[in-house]
Amino acid sequence: MIYANKKVVSKPDLAQQTAQIISNIKEWESKNLVRLELDTVFLYPQLWKNKIAAINWINCLHHYYCIKKQMKKSDSLYFKNIETDELIGTMINKKPKVLIFNEIM
Repeated sequence: MIYANKKVVSKPDLAQQTAQIISNIKEWESKNLVRLELDTVFLYPQLWKNKIAAINWINCLHHYYCIKKQMKKSDSLYFKNIETDELIGTMINKKPKVLIFNEIM
């Protein structure tokens, strides 16, 4: 939207974003794309198409754990390959780290 010759960007609706994250994760669980355990998320690394997508997955799942599983924002969350149990990412001290992702050429 342009107001007085200046571009104005509205802030995203946090409640709507949170509801979308919760909905998406429940859908992923029902399709067996992710398995959620105490402090570990098991998923297929093919879902992480690039580093930006992987970090988005980590942030969304950490947000989900904070809301639904009563996890503290400073608690660690680990991401492992659902097939091999290999560590592919972490969220430690609110910092997402991607160890492995699937790069599409």
